[in-house]
Amino acid sequence: MTALIIIIAIVVVAAIVFFAMRRRAEQRAKERERLEMEAQAHRQEFEANAAKVRETEEQAEAHRRQFEEHRDEAERLRLEAEEKARLAEEHAATASELDGRGERARTAASRHDDRASEAEERLDKLS
Repeated sequence: MTALIIIIAIVVVAAIVFFAMRRRAEQRAKERERLEMEAQAHRQEFEANAAKVRETEEQAEAHRRQFEEHRDEAERLRLEAEEKARLAEEHAATASELDGRGERARTAASRHDDRASEAEERLDKLS
């Protein structure tokens, strides 16, 4: 009878150990499945963020190219504006110089007109 109790106790303990091990294996399987799903979700987020990085880098590069084009165009226009301002100053100086010459020529013409009139009057008196 003692042997029967020992056998029953061993069977019960074996059954408890078997069910405990089986339950632990199921828990590990569930944990593995949960971790696999978590890893897959993180991988998908990684891929989505990597795509955003590529898109953002492409946009940044496009803006960098536009920046360089605008900067170069602005520099070209600045140099052109400086050249136009220099030419305008030259034309203003030339115009001012020509205005002075014109005024002197006008004064000389008026003086010669007066002298011609005087000479004509003297000529008329001689006749």
